[in-house]
Amino acid sequence: MLFTESLQQNLKSLTIVGLLTTTLACTSFGTRAESFQKTLIKDELYFGLSKPGGQTVSEVEWQQFLNCVITPRFKEGLTVMDANGQYLSNSGKLTKEKSKLIILVYEANSTKNKMVQETISTYKKTFQQESVLRVTSNVHVSF
Repeated sequence: MLFTESLQQNLKSLTIVGLLTTTLACTSFGTRAESFQKTLIKDELYFGLSKPGGQTVSEVEWQQFLNCVITPRFKEGLTVMDANGQYLSNSGKLTKEKSKLIILVYEANSTKNKMVQETISTYKKTFQQESVLRVTSNVHVSF
């Protein structure tokens, strides 16, 4: 019986030590992760795929624009998503269309801002668009 009580006592001690070690490790890990946090710019760019006259930007045209215009400016990375949107045109007509959403996250600087503006301008000119919606915000990121 004395052996059983001693064994139980040792198991309890080991369990407590294990829990404390796990807690300390998790706390230490959380602190390290937080130290890598940065404040960056996040741009969401909404590219409508409808062209005047009822045509649409084809997937081939989109991929070419992505590969030749967007990717070279944002080599660090980006996200592309398919979307469905609607907007009120300058003529007052409600337009529904398929869209592409590009999400960019980067350090704030005038060069990157200019690259975003050039991308928007080139898309509007290339595909006869009234506008490209740009939503910009400050975000906190960690890696």
